[in-house]
Amino acid sequence: MDATSIPGLRINQRNLYAYFLNHRAKHGDRVPCYVPRCPSQASRVPQYLKAIGRLEALGLIRVLRDTPNYTGWVILPPETRSVSKSN
Repeated sequence: MDATSIPGLRINQRNLYAYFLNHRAKHGDRVPCYVPRCPSQASRVPQYLKAIGRLEALGLIRVLRDTPNYTGWVILPPETRSVSKSN
């Protein structure tokens, strides 16, 4: 699946999802996929964050919001499985 094959995504949503898919294809699970900096003016950050929320609502991604700044957030696949250590 690629970002252009999902109908109804707006430009920011499509670009963010394409970024995530490309990152996963290149790095897999080895490197965390951080939310990229908003490429537009700072006044557009609220729309950018709304696009992230919409991708989550659609079940395309999950976002781990462990830091106050969005550029420290990690984008995860929607079905990330937790790894348990067995003794």
